[in-house]
Amino acid sequence: MFARVLKILGIVGLCGVFLFGAVEFWVYKNRETIFLKVKELVNDRINGNLEIEDIKFRPFHGQFGLNFALVNVKLTDSLYQKHKIPFLEAANIRVSLDLKNFYTGNIKIKNLIVEDATLHIFKQRDGYSNLTIFSSGKPVKDKTEKETDSMAKRLGNLQFHNFQVTYQDSVRQNYFGALFHDAVNTIAETDSGSIARLTGTVLFDGLTFKPKKGGFLNKQETNVSFVVGFDEDEQVLRIFPSVLETTVKDKILISGEFDFADTLRTFRMNFEAEQIEVDNAVKLLSKRLREQIDSIGVHTKVNAKVKVAGQLAGKQPKADVYFRTNTFKYELPVGTLRDMKAEGVFTNQSDTAKEASVANSRLVAPNITGKFETVPFNLNLSVFNFFNPTARLDGYVSADSTNLDGLLDPSRYRFKNGSARVEFHFDGSLKKFYDAKTDRFNGKLWGKTSVNNISIDYLPRQVHLRQIKGDFTFNEKVFVFPNLRLSDGQNMMYVRGQIVDLIPYLFGSPKILSANVDITIPNWQLNWLESLLAPRKVPVKRKKRLKLADLLDDAIDQMEVVAKLDAKKLRYRNLTASNVKGQFTIRDNAMNLEYFVMKAFGGGNVRISGQMDNSGASKYPHIAVKGKIANANVHSVFYSFDDFSQKTITHNNLKGRLSTDFNFEANIDNNIKLIPSSMSGLLHINLTNGHIINFEPFMKMKKLIFKKRNFEEVKLAPIRNEFRLKGQEIFIAPMEIESNVVTLFIDGIYSFGNKTDINIGIPLSNLKKRDSTYVLDPNNPDKKEGPKIFLRAVDENGEVNIKLAFRKKKDKDKSRKEEEELDPESIEK
Repeated sequence: MFARVLKILGIVGLCGVFLFGAVEFWVYKNRETIFLKVKELVNDRINGNLEIEDIKFRPFHGQFGLNFALVNVKLTDSLYQKHKIPFLEAANIRVSLDLKNFYTGNIKIKNLIVEDATLHIFKQRDGYSNLTIFSSGKPVKDKTEKETDSMAKRLGNLQFHNFQVTYQDSVRQNYFGALFHDAVNTIAETDSGSIARLTGTVLFDGLTFKPKKGGFLNKQETNVSFVVGFDEDEQVLRIFPSVLETTVKDKILISGEFDFADTLRTFRMNFEAEQIEVDNAVKLLSKRLREQIDSIGVHTKVNAKVKVAGQLAGKQPKADVYFRTNTFKYELPVGTLRDMKAEGVFTNQSDTAKEASVANSRLVAPNITGKFETVPFNLNLSVFNFFNPTARLDGYVSADSTNLDGLLDPSRYRFKNGSARVEFHFDGSLKKFYDAKTDRFNGKLWGKTSVNNISIDYLPRQVHLRQIKGDFTFNEKVFVFPNLRLSDGQNMMYVRGQIVDLIPYLFGSPKILSANVDITIPNWQLNWLESLLAPRKVPVKRKKRLKLADLLDDAIDQMEVVAKLDAKKLRYRNLTASNVKGQFTIRDNAMNLEYFVMKAFGGGNVRISGQMDNSGASKYPHIAVKGKIANANVHSVFYSFDDFSQKTITHNNLKGRLSTDFNFEANIDNNIKLIPSSMSGLLHINLTNGHIINFEPFMKMKKLIFKKRNFEEVKLAPIRNEFRLKGQEIFIAPMEIESNVVTLFIDGIYSFGNKTDINIGIPLSNLKKRDSTYVLDPNNPDKKEGPKIFLRAVDENGEVNIKLAFRKKKDKDKSRKEEEELDPESIEK
């Protein structure tokens, strides 16, 4: 039984081999006839010429059946000899005919494979297109063929291997190019048309509508799965939900519809992608769009839906885009926006009464969230006119001590408590909201900042501010604070004023950053000088520098502050004062004191002006002041200034009322102590009702002369004289000291060091008895010109001793020479 079956199968196989061998032999013997028949059939239906080098019957290639191979196929239009561009060239086209319908005369292609081929469609500037190859106008010889037979009824599967397709329209300057590496197109009939499914790998060479703007899909390898249907009754081409997948596995869903029955030839297209990387998506876009998106600097994944509708020719189509991003970061000149998320819509026809265009575009993102470094924010963004984009931005920033530390670098700024909120609005140019060339903003910015009970330490200057509370209003030019209150730890201060050009400064403006403030301090415990003059502590360098902290540090150091002071009471070390008013300017760690007036020194009136420089130009801070003191208690003056850093004559030795005007300059150390060797100055004094009490040099004088007189409390006649200071030496111009104890004529050097050398002339008229009834008699010429006893107060081993001396001419010359060695101009400048 089994042997019989094998025998039957063998017979059938031999018959099949014989049959197909006969067919192949018949094809080979009649190929010239077939060539002529095929070419005649095709050429009758085209306005051009078909050439086939060879045709071969290959029954066992692919599926077993009527398989033919067309070798070196070339299809050209009627003007080929002029432009030399073939419409189609194929090294090999394999055709499989439907065996079932073959014997009925209804030839249907079951499978068509195009290999190593190029299809080039073009339209020249004169309007000619090689698509005229399909508009023959010749009568069809076979009248039995139905004119309504569609191509879908004659074609089955199409396969493309290394098939290059290009389309170029020189009139509209459109271009499309693609290389089908390995693709299959299946065509199926419907009641009113056909549906084609194209799947495979395709290299898109580009899709260009305007060369100046660049093309889409340039050099992009993709996997495609397109489903396209054409309804012949409605003349509508539909793209059913299809997929374009890139080499990085990003998938783009595509659907749409093209209406060719409408004279306007309208269309609509939908694109959708989920979790597609922006960096990958922009590669599918034109160069101009890619550069615009890259310039924004957003790198993240997005979900996007795109709807495009319009006409195939003429007006620009309308495009609507919905997008939602994953988290991303964005770099600003002043810091980094982190953990950002955005959701919004874009349209290129924001005004429906106008045509779609770049200038009529709008983007709206109503809820952009994230953090500025560590501080949360929320933004509402609208962008108009993408040809010259303008933005409308509303937002707010909420901060507290837990996230402000990370914003401003805790090695320099330390926040202890409190909160702040910033609300702002911007309306202006998006491309260049700050123009460095013109140093101005291309738009308007305004907003409000509220701070509540913030405490901050500025560590480089050891400044500690507490209970900061108040509101700021601002625009692109100025910050205004009308009601700020704060404490420096010892003083409650009420501040109002404005900071000019802060925002331009943060974006690189060369303008000098300036502030004008009015400061009211009810009870002022002055503790600023130590902070102002102390050396700036350099914070430990961090691997990551915070831009905003750096900019604020620079702003603080470079800002010019003009301040007015008003304090009911002031205290600094031993100094107490009332009704204090002043104005000063601080810039580059230097302070210029325009004026400083107060009631001090036991009811005296004080007015001072000068400079204080801690810019680092010299090793120590430098001060230079000039001023006037009227009707001051000399005891209080010496006590308030810590006896001017000397111990020879102190506040305990003095009484009287002092009026003076002076120039003084010196370097001071970081503990606000004068450096004696750097001092210089000029002092004019007017001392009335003066008393010198228990002054040690007088007590030593008493041991030499007038031992019974009351040197313990010496009452002085008014003293008016000039003193010059250079280093540690005070050069005393010749002066008279008329007292109830003795009349003295003094000149020479008083030294804070070890160079004291004072000439003391004691008129012999002093020998007359002086008791409580003595009347002071200053400027008596008899005393000045009469005979004198001479003493000298000289420093010996750190102690000033008084001894008898003889006045000689060389001593006068020496004293005069030492006075001439002073530089009055440098002292009085």
